[in-house]
Amino acid sequence: MSAIGWCLSIVCITILGIPVLSNAFDAHLTEKQIKEASEYGSKYKGKEVFGSPVVKKACFGEYPKGDGGIIMSKYIHTIVISAMMATKDKTLTPEDMKEIEASTTFNVVVVTSDEEVKTPEDAQIILVQGTNNVLPQKTAFGMKRKDNKQSIDGTFQCDKINPKASIAIVIKTRNGQKKYKIDFSDVK
Repeated sequence: MSAIGWCLSIVCITILGIPVLSNAFDAHLTEKQIKEASEYGSKYKGKEVFGSPVVKKACFGEYPKGDGGIIMSKYIHTIVISAMMATKDKTLTPEDMKEIEASTTFNVVVVTSDEEVKTPEDAQIILVQGTNNVLPQKTAFGMKRKDNKQSIDGTFQCDKINPKASIAIVIKTRNGQKKYKIDFSDVK
């Protein structure tokens, strides 16, 4: 009898845990998810996408208006690209969708003062989960902003982090360091 009760409790926990897992940051997207993200992004043209409920959860700090950043999971990346393309009445092509689907990385985009960074390496982005410190496989300049701010894109391997856990994002520059916390399970 106790074995049946034990098995039943495991089954219940597994079934109840599925909805929680389905909202977590997905390292692999299906064609259906990419299409869904593309359609969502098309509804929010241009920068208004950053105020949308789904994308807002991927932002940390005061992004996009100030310091902070955004977790560009494949899903969020697809939404943002679709929103930017929608301003020009364009949509993602099947080739774009295949490229997104095949990617094994995600980006963390951070905003810093352009006086602090002369090269992308002047800003170090570190993802911290417990005792695991993850550095980007590459860092590059993103968009130069009108407000004397510069975005830096850090590219990370999806398999180096736990997409269902909280994470601290540490940004080190010559002038100091900033730390932000975000729960990856809130990021789609």
